[in-house]
Amino acid sequence: MNTLLINLTRFGDLLQTQPVISGLAAQGHRVSMVCLENFAPATTMLRHVDAVYPLPGARLLSQLDHNWYNGLGELWQWSQEVRNTVAPTSVINLTASLSVRLLSRHITPPAATLNGFALDEDGFGYNTDSWTTFLQASTRMRGCSPFNLIDLFRMSTGLGNVDCPYDLQQPDAAIRTAMDNVLRAQVEALQAQGKMTEAPASFVTLQLGASENRRRWPVEHFASLGDLLWQTHRLCPVLLGAKGEAELGERYAQRTTAPHINLIGRTDIPSLGAALLASRLLVSNDTGTMHLAAGLNVPVLAIFLATAQPWDTGPYKEGMCSLEPDMPCHPCAFNKPCAQENACRWRIRPRTIHAMVSRWLENGAWSSLPEETDARVWVSRKGENGFMNLESLSGHAASDRTAWVRMQRHFYSQFLDRPAAAHFTATDVRSVNMPQLQYKMSKDTRNKALAELEQTDALLHLLQEQGNALRHRSVDVLKKRFLSTWQRVQTLWDASPEFNVLGFLWLSETQEAGSNLDTTLALASQYRALTSAWHQYLAEQE
Repeated sequence: MNTLLINLTRFGDLLQTQPVISGLAAQGHRVSMVCLENFAPATTMLRHVDAVYPLPGARLLSQLDHNWYNGLGELWQWSQEVRNTVAPTSVINLTASLSVRLLSRHITPPAATLNGFALDEDGFGYNTDSWTTFLQASTRMRGCSPFNLIDLFRMSTGLGNVDCPYDLQQPDAAIRTAMDNVLRAQVEALQAQGKMTEAPASFVTLQLGASENRRRWPVEHFASLGDLLWQTHRLCPVLLGAKGEAELGERYAQRTTAPHINLIGRTDIPSLGAALLASRLLVSNDTGTMHLAAGLNVPVLAIFLATAQPWDTGPYKEGMCSLEPDMPCHPCAFNKPCAQENACRWRIRPRTIHAMVSRWLENGAWSSLPEETDARVWVSRKGENGFMNLESLSGHAASDRTAWVRMQRHFYSQFLDRPAAAHFTATDVRSVNMPQLQYKMSKDTRNKALAELEQTDALLHLLQEQGNALRHRSVDVLKKRFLSTWQRVQTLWDASPEFNVLGFLWLSETQEAGSNLDTTLALASQYRALTSAWHQYLAEQE
């Protein structure tokens, strides 16, 4: 079976498709890939990819600006060539934008199947399963992102019961040797300049940059950490990053008192991997470099700030360490200004990370001490049903936020895997692993969730009654009442920090049902089963 995988996103997200590719290959698929031209070098790190077709996005956009007819013609010709060369029997699109949905529709042969983010014949976007809809919803909503992105990729492509390892392709031996030579030459230069009086025991790689400034741990903190690691363990810091982050390296040099090697802007992706493999560990913000290190099995300590959180974008490998600032406002909501002036960036202290790294170097295990109160500390563990889970090392396992994330994982996984509507009830949700589901929240938080679930149940019950009346008498006044109640359900969930992902799911799935009343009522029954089971579970905690 020839499968074409489309992922027109960034470096890190591209690497995170590796488990999907591995799972498809294990099922006998020959996997080809479409990616953006500027990120095509990252595909050299992917295993089991037969061919890569880089989309020249920048050139096409330029042509569309100057002469849309010629630009559209080139895109048409490019997609035709890919379709004819690959001859896919299935196409999987993991990019939700409308333009990529259109591309995926055009590139899919008539006899092939299209999965993931799709487009119908009238130009309306739709998703081929509930997991894909949840993937689209959860990436927009910080409080409702209980699954790692890789697990959402895996479930969206129907690989829930398939072993999907996250093991990237190692750089060639020649590339690793060349990087070892670069590091050796840099050490010799530092020694010749009198900046390094002792040979390093090893290296620690530091990724200073991030996708946004507010998600970046301060350069001065990185410099303090590098100084401490050199003083106590003779780990020589190696700075990593893209050319556009050169200024961060300059600021680091101004702050540090220890020798360091600056490779910012001096590595391609394979040599970046080689630099990671030459080090004891990586300390990084939430970046593509972090995902590269995890896929190469390089130990990672990752720092998640502002909108970043390890539950959904943490390193997908057992034993990796993730830190969040221990602040009630973290993680930030998307597209909203920070009332704390991004105070989370400075919350986690260099000495805390130095102490954690020191204990890891000595004992081979991550740990957190009670006096280290500036961070929530997590270690990644494979959990239920093969999903990546997080184990708290800092006493946050019983917090309201953790309990809520774990409840979402349980209830949404049952809901998104639901069978035919006629056979899905609250009992179906509660019957799976309920004895092990003992996540308790504080009284105030629980009561707030209960109140919203009670409102939801009342509205969904009213919607069902109005729908049943419409079946017997389709008149305008009943239609208006039915649509008004549908909108009230939508508005309630949209306004809820706890349940807003349901608003997006409800909107998407009922819109796809269109004017089919029976399908809409079946969906209302499904959603009511979910919320009834959730309400019953929370009520039993009183």
